[in-house]
Amino acid sequence: MPNLRSVIQATHRTLESAGIPDARLEAEVMVMDVMRMPRQAIFAEQESQVAAQQEAQLAAIVERRLTREPLAYILNYREFYGVNLLVNPDVLIPRPETETLVEHALFMALMGMESRELVIADVGTGTGAIAVNLAIHLPAARIYAIDAYDATLDVAAYNVRMHNVADRVTLLKGDLLEPLPEPVDVIAANLPYLPTARIPTLQPEVQWEPSAALDGGVDGLDLIRRLITQAATSSGSGDDRLKPHGVILLEMDPEQMDDARGLAAEQFPDAEITAEPDLAGRERVLSVSLAGSDDGY
Repeated sequence: MPNLRSVIQATHRTLESAGIPDARLEAEVMVMDVMRMPRQAIFAEQESQVAAQQEAQLAAIVERRLTREPLAYILNYREFYGVNLLVNPDVLIPRPETETLVEHALFMALMGMESRELVIADVGTGTGAIAVNLAIHLPAARIYAIDAYDATLDVAAYNVRMHNVADRVTLLKGDLLEPLPEPVDVIAANLPYLPTARIPTLQPEVQWEPSAALDGGVDGLDLIRRLITQAATSSGSGDDRLKPHGVILLEMDPEQMDDARGLAAEQFPDAEITAEPDLAGRERVLSVSLAGSDDGY
């Protein structure tokens, strides 16, 4: 029987020769899954033998991966902000960029909103990645996780239950902010923001993901534009969706940031509007604070 070292090396070579991105990391993740071992164990136990049944399981995973099916769909999970989430082809696979949105929401909440019960809307919740993590880290918060599709909400519901936050995360079905039953302190959204024409040019893995979770229209801003308008339309009408000192946090492509800033400034002329960088230093999250620069969080 081969040992762990040789199996990881062989898997790495197979993936790399097929042009799979991050081949070494993916080989390790595949072996971790098949062997039911944490990452530190596969390095500490390099001489451990791999049984024939485990080799066969690994071969089946590799075979599917060589078709460019995303590894997250094959394994049915993806780690995001330190927690594992159920993932299937009904949902967008959570990206590291979205962790920037979670971190900024947590920062703003902990810096300025800790003294009261927070109400948060995660719009376009998908797997529930944002809602679950905010619920875990903000135990006083109540969160509405909104999506337009039943199959997507089924995945989010599973993840909410799996991480024991169902008592504070309410799932709602509908169009962006329309299902909200009350004004919220924070609107956080990772909406589809890819321009339609760009999607067919992206790597093969992206083509497996639901187009409704990717396609943001001609300029990629269709849903972001509608959300900003929805948030502003009710302001002061008695049917507000955002509290007077509320915050909107929107993930998007850095190239869209200037246009989105302009959209936000049109609807919220008195708001403090900033762009928060991701780990690569690129502007990734648009922050619209109704409190303004003097009263900000």
